Amino acid sequence: MARILKSKRKQLIMEKLSHDKFVRLDDLVSLLDTSESTVRRDLDELESERKLHRVHGGAELPHSLQEEFTNQQKSIKNIQEKMQVARKAAFLISNDDVIFVDAGTTNELLLGYLNQDNLTVVTNSIHHAAKLVDKNIQTIIIGGHVKKSTDASIGAVAYEQIKQLNFDKAFLGINGIDEEFLTTPDMEEAVIKKTVIKNARKSYIVTDSSKIGRVSFAKVDKIENATIITNQSSGALMKKIKENTRVIEV
Repeated sequence: MARILKSKRKQLIMEKLSHDKFVRLDDLVSLLDTSESTVRRDLDELESERKLHRVHGGAELPHSLQEEFTNQQKSIKNIQEKMQVARKAAFLISNDDVIFVDAGTTNELLLGYLNQDNLTVVTNSIHHAAKLVDKNIQTIIIGGHVKKSTDASIGAVAYEQIKQLNFDKAFLGINGIDEEFLTTPDMEEAVIKKTVIKNARKSYIVTDSSKIGRVSFAKVDKIENATIITNQSSGALMKKIKENTRVIEV
């Protein structure tokens, strides 16, 4: 097979992506009859052109700024990566800590690894709170309006309560991470997350690498104000992110 020019390779990648919505790296290597490193460079260029979004093992089409999956939908995606991230996050928690654990599927997995002595957990998730109580962990639940899709307490009541509290560490989920900002589709959730980050001595974003490069509607905070815990992710964007904040890769 004759060597395919870069412009043609990129065209074929976008055609396949338009049809399948998601493409795997190894499938593109076969389709284009080229090396994995060449395909990675093509994907990096297409991502910088905002034509696709790099995810672990491949790429997907960009998404709507206000697109948001329910916890049930998210719970079946990237399970192994989320478990690795959750396990790493748990190692950062010490005896006697007061921590905030955000609603979300990765943080739900984190709960299973909590075994510290005299730990206090503050959460804005009803489901998290129930699991924590079952584990005999001292639990404080934030009130407010419960958002059904994410199981998060949000709104004025939640904000006023969180504003009065301080945390040793905070563990937050997120929908989007670019080289400058953490973002989420919901303005009210963004306010809650920003307030938690402000009141925590150390803040950690727990996420699989599918959120790297995504941009959602509402800005939460600058990435420099939190440490990102994620599975390994290559590409030019991750290099820029590492220049602006600490990244712990699992």
